[in-house]
Amino acid sequence: MMISSTLTLVIVIMMITMIPSFGKAETSTINSANAAANVRSTLLALQHDIQSANPLETLPTVAAYNDELQMTIQPSNTLITWQYDSSTMQLTRQSGTATPEVELTGVTNGTSLPVFRYYDHCAINQVDEPQATAASISGATTVLQVTVSVANLNSAPYGTTTRVSIMNAPPGASRCG
Repeated sequence: MMISSTLTLVIVIMMITMIPSFGKAETSTINSANAAANVRSTLLALQHDIQSANPLETLPTVAAYNDELQMTIQPSNTLITWQYDSSTMQLTRQSGTATPEVELTGVTNGTSLPVFRYYDHCAINQVDEPQATAASISGATTVLQVTVSVANLNSAPYGTTTRVSIMNAPPGASRCG
């Protein structure tokens, strides 16, 4: 009788000490799922803006294209600016002159992984072209690639890349290659 009571007590103590571990694992799983859902939701909004763009706006410098996207969306003729700030690790969306709204936090692209990549109809990254100018990038882009890497507190890192065609862009006039 004494042995079975002791054994039962040991099992109960082991189960009680394991409960916090299970709780932390569940919280981490939920946080990771939420981070992935937030990224997908933001990418859907970004995709909608890109597909409604006509035209892409010209940014001040070629380097600005890595972390910023500015376009006029139709039919509302509204200027939309998406911008990644590596110091705050935030991706924001600004409509017209309104205050930018934070769409995504914990973005870990840093300065070495561009959020935005601009491709022409020949699938050439326009920002990497030696002769690229700010005006040539916005004028030649037909596809935007968006890469977002996110790591929030108590969640597994999540990253994704998607390509979105600018639906209002005319097809390329020249042949590739």
